[in-house]
Amino acid sequence: MKTSKAIRSISIAAAMGLTVFSTAALSEQAPARGPVPFSAYDQNGDKLIDKREFDAVREKRKGDGRPMRNALTFSDLDQNRDDKISAEEFAAAHSSQAARPRGPGAGGGMQGNMPDFSEFDLNKDGKVTEAEFTDARTARITKRLQEGYQMQGLANAPSFEDIDTNHDAAISPEEFAAQRAAHQKQMRP
Repeated sequence: MKTSKAIRSISIAAAMGLTVFSTAALSEQAPARGPVPFSAYDQNGDKLIDKREFDAVREKRKGDGRPMRNALTFSDLDQNRDDKISAEEFAAAHSSQAARPRGPGAGGGMQGNMPDFSEFDLNKDGKVTEAEFTDARTARITKRLQEGYQMQGLANAPSFEDIDTNHDAAISPEEFAAQRAAHQKQMRP
């Protein structure tokens, strides 16, 4: 009996030790949340972030298993479009991002990032052909993947034919808006 209790006690102690060790290891590997500080991007200390510095930090974080799904892009941060991000631009962009509503129906997630008709009307003639639709969707998916988003639901994405309800081989702004409204309605809880 004593041996059985002793073995059970040792087994419990070993399991507890393994749990503590595993928890410590996981906490060391857990990705940090929230925006990366300006100083982490400003690698050369010149008080500006250029595209090379920005991309290097993003690639490192992705390599570390931190995809930064909700992170602002370089163009989001470079508000004056001078190809440099100042500390003021960085702070202002993150302040406006923090002020955005979150949660279902609040414009967050993919709902808040739905494309406009103009993103698909590549030649700006007021209609979207199947070739434009395919090119624009491919570019959008590629961009989202590069930003670290998981592309769930692509199999359920509407086809060109689904959106072109009058079957005239072109999507009108009205057809596009109707599909977008139907999608938004479907996404609401």
